[in-house]
Amino acid sequence: MTTSRAVWSARATWLLLAVVLAAAVLVQAVPAWRAPAVLVVPTASVLVIGVGVALHRPRGAAWWLVALMLAAWGAGACLGRFHPAPGVASGLLWAGQAVAAGIVLHVVRGRTGGRDPSPGGRLDLVVIAAVLTLVGAQLVAVVLADHDDVAGVLVASLDVALLGLLLRFAVSRRALPVSSWLLLTASLLTVLYDLTCALSGGRPAPPGHPVQSLGLVSLALFAVAALHPSMTAAFAAETFARRRSPSAALLGLLPLVTVPAALWWVAQARGVPGLPGWSVPVTGTLVAGLCLLRAAAALRASEHLAEHDPLTDLANRRGLARVHAERAAQEPCALLLLDLDDFKQVNDAHGHDVGDALLLQVSERLLAATGPDELVARLGGDEFVVLAAAASARDVAERVLEQLRDPVVVGGLVLRTGGSVGAALPDAGPPGPLAEQLTRADVAMYAAKTSGGDRVATYHPAMREEVARRYALSTQVRRLLAGRAPDVGQLEVHHQPLVDLASGRVVGAEALVRWRHPEHGLLPPDAFLALVSTNDLDAQLDDVVLHEVVHQLARWRDQGRRELPVAVNLTRRSLEDPALAGRVLSLLADAGVPASQLHLEITEHQQVSEDGPAAASLAGLRAAGVEIHLDDYGTGYTSLGYLRRFPVQVLKLDRSVVSAVTGDGAQLVAGVQAMAAALDLQVVAEGVETPAQRARLVELGVRFGQGYLFSRPLPAREYAERVLGPARAHGPAAVGADPAPGFAPVR
Repeated sequence: MTTSRAVWSARATWLLLAVVLAAAVLVQAVPAWRAPAVLVVPTASVLVIGVGVALHRPRGAAWWLVALMLAAWGAGACLGRFHPAPGVASGLLWAGQAVAAGIVLHVVRGRTGGRDPSPGGRLDLVVIAAVLTLVGAQLVAVVLADHDDVAGVLVASLDVALLGLLLRFAVSRRALPVSSWLLLTASLLTVLYDLTCALSGGRPAPPGHPVQSLGLVSLALFAVAALHPSMTAAFAAETFARRRSPSAALLGLLPLVTVPAALWWVAQARGVPGLPGWSVPVTGTLVAGLCLLRAAAALRASEHLAEHDPLTDLANRRGLARVHAERAAQEPCALLLLDLDDFKQVNDAHGHDVGDALLLQVSERLLAATGPDELVARLGGDEFVVLAAAASARDVAERVLEQLRDPVVVGGLVLRTGGSVGAALPDAGPPGPLAEQLTRADVAMYAAKTSGGDRVATYHPAMREEVARRYALSTQVRRLLAGRAPDVGQLEVHHQPLVDLASGRVVGAEALVRWRHPEHGLLPPDAFLALVSTNDLDAQLDDVVLHEVVHQLARWRDQGRRELPVAVNLTRRSLEDPALAGRVLSLLADAGVPASQLHLEITEHQQVSEDGPAAASLAGLRAAGVEIHLDDYGTGYTSLGYLRRFPVQVLKLDRSVVSAVTGDGAQLVAGVQAMAAALDLQVVAEGVETPAQRARLVELGVRFGQGYLFSRPLPAREYAERVLGPARAHGPAAVGADPAPGFAPVR
């Protein structure tokens, strides 16, 4: 719905509400209007609900059931007033009552997830049930004494039950939309109308009786609720999931304590038939006692929430501090700080709902890996802490990592977890306060993560120096990629040749970035790529490498050197940029480099969202002639999904697979090669380091490879001289002239 229509609809709702209230006063004041109102109001209410449904288009059939309920009540009232068919009229009224009961039960139970398992929620139900049992018994006594009306007793009993459900809903929910409040008000007025009619001798109310206007107003309010824009959320599950805090729910129940006394006063002052004299004080005492228990339950719930994480129900930082203080006074304690590897990628690729589901499963695995003597806590995000005895800390840490190595299935997604654990043990120095131990564990965890993850690192004082050094590098890497800080050095792109395994002839290269640092010399990727990722600079680094590679290809072309393609790695952040394809193709066009000269590598273990722009970007690049490679093949769990979603042409076997090719890993390589042949894909072997590996790969049908057996990554100048041949002063390299030299195995 557009904003203007929503504003118009909201204004129309309040205008209609004012008209309803004014009409109720006029109907009560003008006797001639009373009979037509019984026909007009229900009919108009059903029509307005139809308009609201057509205008706002809510999901589900709940509003149509409301319209059916009003139609049944209106038809029953009209027949009872204008046509001598009491049986039919009563049947229609009961039919409307049944629909109303179904709607309320559907909302209160189906939309709220059924029973409230908390002790406080159960006590709420007991308090409401005790009060309403007293009210219902009082009403039944009055109806039977005055009218001896069995049907009236049934109506009163059903209304009391509906009143209980409505009260339970009202005291336990918060932040309801306008439409929901109007529905709640209309429902309460309807119950009040029914109860008054039952006490007066039957439904519908007699003409001219004030309760008749009450019934008409309640019907009209249902229609007003349907006209407001918030009607689309009135029956939505998320609306009814908004529970009040325990203290707010308790405040909503407190007025019920006065009900027994009010009933006693009515029975004494008005002389109406009542229950035995002992029932009211007994019930009042019971309700007061239950409210005290409810207050105690609310206090316990508040204390629990203060020391526990709301998502996982593990201890939070405050709960950890309390238990740590208690245990540290008795025995030496160790802190294990766990941080999940690549958790941010899960959130970015699949959303926070999937991330939360993953955290819940991780918390269950941590509890399974620990025993009753250990405490598991969640500090926030993907950081967990295990408080363990010093003697068993290392064993607990290994069990934790073992639990996390198996993939996690969330909604059909297979997610890799893994984690990095930092251990702060008492033997690393005096334990000190919790904050100091957490700092030590954090330093150790950082060391474990930068060492590749999926490992345990134990704190020692020298680690602080390494953390300080990496912090300085983290600051410098931001300045480096900003391009305005020559004092922090410069990035260099080296090229590792890709060769035909059988002949050794070079057929291309992979671009690998290095950092020429003024103090630390030439830093390999492992020394700074983690810092780039931590600072969310992946896409910027990709851009720098892409620009350098494309312009280097253009320079080599202008020098007349042989033209061979170069592969560039892209991270997930670049792939999720909708402008990726346009930016790369514009870069190639501006430099005059054919698209076939650029190969792009995506990494299997970096999880890319299925709903994101990556597939479309890669398809556009592939259509333009850019070749797409799937890197690190054989290390992840989503290979077939990548092959289905992305236009991959080359599979690059991970070095861990290649290293085992001369042993039991040969079958895996053979299987991948057979699958690739069936899918018309090429296979490239990474990390070829021995002649035996090369020979076995050739035997298995793998055509291309790269690795230290042939060449280390070379600076651009050296790569050009050794692979691309001498520069020609004039004109581009002749196509097909001077094949690229081969690389003999490096001994």
